[in-house]
Amino acid sequence: MILTTRKQFQSLISLNENGEYIARYSNWRIHSVFQPIFGRSHKIVGVEALVRITTLEGKSVRPDLFFSSTEISIKDKINLDKLSRVIHIRNFAISEYKKLKLFLNILPSVSEYFALHDVNNCLLSNRLNELNIDRSQVIMEIVELNANNEYLFLEAIKKLSTSGYSIAIDDFGACASTMERVKSLQPNIVKLDRELLLEHMSGQTNRLLEGIKLARSIGAKVIVEGIETQQHYDSMIKLNLDMYQGFYLGTPEAIRTDVKEVV
Repeated sequence: MILTTRKQFQSLISLNENGEYIARYSNWRIHSVFQPIFGRSHKIVGVEALVRITTLEGKSVRPDLFFSSTEISIKDKINLDKLSRVIHIRNFAISEYKKLKLFLNILPSVSEYFALHDVNNCLLSNRLNELNIDRSQVIMEIVELNANNEYLFLEAIKKLSTSGYSIAIDDFGACASTMERVKSLQPNIVKLDRELLLEHMSGQTNRLLEGIKLARSIGAKVIVEGIETQQHYDSMIKLNLDMYQGFYLGTPEAIRTDVKEVV
């Protein structure tokens, strides 16, 4: 069963001892962490919500391996992906970042759901309205995995875009985050994969520069991911990109808050 109703989601969500929203689904527990994204002024302009997964026995599970695993059903992947966004939004709403941009990862297979539903009246949009989070703050990051149905995938992204959400291509240069995907989706933001940065630092500049050129040709802003040293940062600053992200600038952290529970 795919999770669709508020009651279903509510039954899986709770508050931990730190006042953060967490969820339990099947054999997994999930919680949110948020990594800051910096603009040209060196100030935080937004945060990327990231899911952390553990088994009920306490073993950590890498999200990329979870969502690419052939041993985990597509139903479980979709449900955990949707559930993670639910707790991300709740935690964001009680955080110091609430007025900034919120980057939400989304699987192509899950985005196809939006092609078949009224985006303006879906549970996600309704919840954002209730929490006073404007859709213009929300950037849907399409991760680098393949879509199950390319037609539905493209239709879904169009719906999200026309409904007021910004679209980002995550990890451009890796897997399905290709030049073809950028051209077909016409995203608002292109996030350059860490590998392109590392290639650039080693003198192989073509792929990173081509990614920047492609983004600018469609009017998209550019974020570079994977900044882990001062040298990385200095090199990327020289390229006059729009935004910067990486462990050197800020690590993913859970939100600690004393704000009252969001109901």
